[in-house]
Amino acid sequence: METTLPDKYRAVNKTDLIEIRRNTNCSFNPEPTTLPKEFKRCCKERGSFPAIVSKDDVVYSYTDYYNNALAFSKALLHIGFHPKDAVGIIGFNSPEYHFALHGTWMADGVTAGIYTTNNELACCYVLKHSEAVVCVCQSGKQLTKILSIRESLPLLKAIVVYWADEELPAVKDDAFARLYKWEDFLKLGASVPDAQVDAAIAGTQPGSCATLIYTSGTTGDPKGVMCSHDACTYNARAIVSTIGLQGNERVVGYLPLNHVAAQYVDAMIFLCHPITVYMAAPDALRGTLTATMKKAKPTVFVAVPRVYEKMMDGVVATGAKNSGLKKRIAAWARRVGYRTAMTRQYGCTFKKPWLYGLAKKLVFDKVRQGLGLDECRTLVVSAAPVTEETLRFFAAFDMPIYDLLGQSEATAPVATCSPVEQRWKIGTVGLPMPGIEIRVDPQNNEIMYKGRNTMMGYLKLPQDTLRTLDSEGWIHTGDQGVKDSDGFLKVTGRIKELIVTAGGENISPVIIENKVMELSSIFSSCVAIGDKRKFISLLICIRCEMTPDGESTHRLAPDVKRFLKTMGSTAETIEQAMTDEKVKAYIDGVVEKYNEVAVSRAQQIRKWCILPEEFTIGRGELTATMKLRRAVVQEHYAKEIDAMYQ
Repeated sequence: METTLPDKYRAVNKTDLIEIRRNTNCSFNPEPTTLPKEFKRCCKERGSFPAIVSKDDVVYSYTDYYNNALAFSKALLHIGFHPKDAVGIIGFNSPEYHFALHGTWMADGVTAGIYTTNNELACCYVLKHSEAVVCVCQSGKQLTKILSIRESLPLLKAIVVYWADEELPAVKDDAFARLYKWEDFLKLGASVPDAQVDAAIAGTQPGSCATLIYTSGTTGDPKGVMCSHDACTYNARAIVSTIGLQGNERVVGYLPLNHVAAQYVDAMIFLCHPITVYMAAPDALRGTLTATMKKAKPTVFVAVPRVYEKMMDGVVATGAKNSGLKKRIAAWARRVGYRTAMTRQYGCTFKKPWLYGLAKKLVFDKVRQGLGLDECRTLVVSAAPVTEETLRFFAAFDMPIYDLLGQSEATAPVATCSPVEQRWKIGTVGLPMPGIEIRVDPQNNEIMYKGRNTMMGYLKLPQDTLRTLDSEGWIHTGDQGVKDSDGFLKVTGRIKELIVTAGGENISPVIIENKVMELSSIFSSCVAIGDKRKFISLLICIRCEMTPDGESTHRLAPDVKRFLKTMGSTAETIEQAMTDEKVKAYIDGVVEKYNEVAVSRAQQIRKWCILPEEFTIGRGELTATMKLRRAVVQEHYAKEIDAMYQ
């Protein structure tokens, strides 16, 4: 911990430059390059090919993409933008967001995305920490947040607003950031010569910082992960062959672009392969995503587990309305689909059972069409742990979902499953990306990796950087896992989340939670409790209906009510379910089934409790990418937890 940063391969300042670790362990060893250099090249090559389709169906060609990014870059230079100055961006996915990203990189700047769910203080933290001189924001409540902190940001020169249909509010003091509509800001750079931008592109170094990915922070303030141009372009090139991109791919842009997964998929991979990004509406996760999917017909679809779970709920709800004969046909087809999918795994001989074509025509095609996935070749899950129940559900329709291990610190994927050469084993996160080494520490089972994809460091946090990125280039993930004999990696939990019982046994709560979720179709979440306690207990959330805004109500979901009705329960609300003896008996049965297969007696569940509401982002129990904040959950439900141990 005495090492001084920056050093040869690690950095903690935006202006730092690191050396590139060239691959010596594989043939994949592309020349280092930068995002703006590759952006200019690919836009010139593809010209009129569609790059972006907005939520309003406005098509932007690659030429349009470049020209808009160029205009933004020139506007930055006009207001005195310097190399490695930062541009903060907050808002829903839009063409303007993309133009701001690439326009900033063309000016040799650094981007710093902000979650739209952040409150004013959290927004202020990112803008101050990154020393942003420009903030691009969506109109409406995002603009309101930024204006409320404007006078706390002395370095901020401009606030640039997109989707501003009305006049912008008047700001009183020009001593602070000036306010511009998107179109007006772009006009500022009209007199800046293209050569000035070309010079900035030429001056950008592969080993310099391109983007700051602020972790959603399951504990404490978010860290600003510094991703270099080389790490970004290296990973973009690596994924093309790894997952078998082919032809002209289509993706749907709806995950938050400040998150590494969305930035990687929507704004980086296209540098190496022709892709059209279809923008979803801001309410995509509140019910309109399917409409965008049916319009875009994505060939590659990337989602967080919760999106697949919602799709699963929809398929189940539709199937419940079918007649007896249709249900029997669907059950038969799912058996056929599951057998087929299992032969797609590594080491298996792929084959389609007899009558597969009939099952596909009667069931699989209809399910895919209903989800907007009828032309999708590759389904990927990212950003949070997915249950095997979800993976096996889709496998039953011969729709393998390829899991991966990704981190902001890795500029996206470290390991991935893939349809290429059957690099897939259900329940694993696959094999290492090209040129990436992965090992599991024999002492504590921590997953570690090294390669050209690794971060430069955490901005302004040398001690955290030293703890995470060691002198040999290994990233210490904090995840625990195991490797099988074929090299496939399985994530088993988080070191920091380990439960250490009063008896001294170390237990991964994720293993318990995933198994319980597999055993129940009505739970939306569960959390294992037991650190420094005498036994393991369980907090349970039962699935409820959602409002149009995506908030959970207290009314049980329709399929949950139907299921409970088959057991004689009349519960229609969560409050009724909490006191219903039939529901209690059902959960006792689920817990009993889990306890029968628990790894040890110490991992058995002794008590459980139904919570009065589902976890939400708004209350802070979930991050913006739907990761569980255990500390917040335990704080919110301390009374319920304590009651189980009295």
